[in-house]
Amino acid sequence: MNLGYELARLGTEYFLSGFLERYRKQQPLPPPRYVLWDCTRRCNLKCLHCGAVAERYPSELTTPQIKTIIDQLSSLHVDMFAVTGGEPLLRADLLDVLSYAREQRMKTGIATNGFLVTSEIAQRIQLAGITSVQVSLDGMAATHNRIRGHPESFERAVDAIEHLVQASIPIVTVATTVTPNNLDQLETMHQFLIGMKVRQWRLVSIMPIGRAGTGGLALDGDQFVRMLSFVQRVNGKDLRVLIGENLPFLGAWEKKVRRGPLLCPVGFTTACIGVNGSVRGCPEMPDDGVFQEGSLLDKPFAEIWQTGFKRYRDRKILETDPRCAACHDQQACYGGCWVMRTGKLHCIRDLLTE
Repeated sequence: MNLGYELARLGTEYFLSGFLERYRKQQPLPPPRYVLWDCTRRCNLKCLHCGAVAERYPSELTTPQIKTIIDQLSSLHVDMFAVTGGEPLLRADLLDVLSYAREQRMKTGIATNGFLVTSEIAQRIQLAGITSVQVSLDGMAATHNRIRGHPESFERAVDAIEHLVQASIPIVTVATTVTPNNLDQLETMHQFLIGMKVRQWRLVSIMPIGRAGTGGLALDGDQFVRMLSFVQRVNGKDLRVLIGENLPFLGAWEKKVRRGPLLCPVGFTTACIGVNGSVRGCPEMPDDGVFQEGSLLDKPFAEIWQTGFKRYRDRKILETDPRCAACHDQQACYGGCWVMRTGKLHCIRDLLTE
């Protein structure tokens, strides 16, 4: 028995049961622990797997608008305010906004492609009190540059990681979207990242959105097992390897590669603020009427959090999806990732060859 995993599972079940009891009784719900701000869809790269390529906005939230939203989150005692994109550092006000969030007693983080992170920017990130920075690295030099569509993108990302580590940012994470194009480089990357003193590596499988919706970038069953076998073998104290949130349940591999269950956090511990102030579950969800829960230009965050996100909290998918209804793992999987479901990649039994 994996005792650590079982203890974590009990904690997750305790939280979920308490949350759902309050939800059923229409009582005030605990605030999200983690709110992401999808701050821009502008980007300086053209990645093969970009999920945001189809979305364009005539305007973005202004600095005063997002600071007002941060005030709302702070009053709810949200723990973490993180920023993604697009490329967040294309917003000139980004570090000012994150400094403001830190002043409002929230931890802060950035997900970046690293292209704009110079030594000076890394120092400014440190001075802003930013807790964590995630840099994308999708292979060694030639592979990463081809995937990211720029001949300098690998060098810039590696420099960014070095600058951030040297600036003593508390958590520097490298994120890799694993596809058939880079699966064979995971071993080399593992040693490379250890040499750079990276302590956390996040592996994500392709999500069927944007450019990644076509093009054969998803792993097949054998490749998927190869990735999980790699994680089981190398995961350790020198470099912790995490499997992304779009794979919330891994079947027989779950306890082999994770320290605890990964409950899909949408509507329970996580929400996403869109470029123009709309609220949805996570930044990977298309920012459209299907997934939007409301707009912060019309309603306060607390109201949207309390009254929205019903599809995730009601768990009706476990009844309406025949496969989920008949599955003995439904209370561990809860129907999988909603974004993966849009491309019919949500069921672990279709992804694994066991």
